[in-house]
Amino acid sequence: MFNPRMNDRYGGGFGGRRGAFSSRYQYQPAALEYATAETASGLISKVMGLLAFSFLFAFIGAIVGVAIALPYTATFLVFIGGFIVLIALNFVINKPGINIFLLYLFTFLEGLGLAPLISLYLAANLGNILGEAFLITAVTSFGLAAYSWTTKRDFSGLGSKLFLGLILLLVASLVSIFFQSTFFVFLISVAGVGLFSAYLLYYVQRAKYMADTLPNAIGLAVSIFITILNLFIYILEILTILQGGNRGRQ
Repeated sequence: MFNPRMNDRYGGGFGGRRGAFSSRYQYQPAALEYATAETASGLISKVMGLLAFSFLFAFIGAIVGVAIALPYTATFLVFIGGFIVLIALNFVINKPGINIFLLYLFTFLEGLGLAPLISLYLAANLGNILGEAFLITAVTSFGLAAYSWTTKRDFSGLGSKLFLGLILLLVASLVSIFFQSTFFVFLISVAGVGLFSAYLLYYVQRAKYMADTLPNAIGLAVSIFITILNLFIYILEILTILQGGNRGRQ
């Protein structure tokens, strides 16, 4: 996911929800003389358009999964399929047409994989928590993106620190499997919200220094999509714990 270094201020690469891998595709930095506000706004416009359709396909995937009552046992296979699609996208990100197809296939599978979790909440009459988590995630993401785009603070040095934080978060999540502590899960979720909020700041600001190309836009869209999805899951976990225990993710 996250940052094989280049000679520019930002590295290349993107990765999956549950891990990270180096990307064959190296983001193309904007040439210094062309790194204008117009170039940056052109790229971010492409990213926003791709994200809009990505979340639409994820929504469709979630609806399909709920409609067919996709079992939890199938979730792992769906996410493995998504990871394979993501690797394939890494290799063909410069090929027009197929790169867009794989992007939307990946987001569809991510939505499909979330369907059992959504069904669990709906069956437990906890749909209100899903709605709250969605709203909080949307507002938080918009606010962080706006701040990252307008601030003069430099987030380019966060890459390696965030990657270390991701590894620690994964280790803590594995430990929580063996220690059934709601408070520990709550702490992990808070840390997850903080980590992926920082990732969102990092990714959005990258767009200012990248060339206005479709492969760049797809790479950033994938990274931001994964980041927001993780942010939603951790916010949902926190709300579930605060409103009656850890029933949402068994």
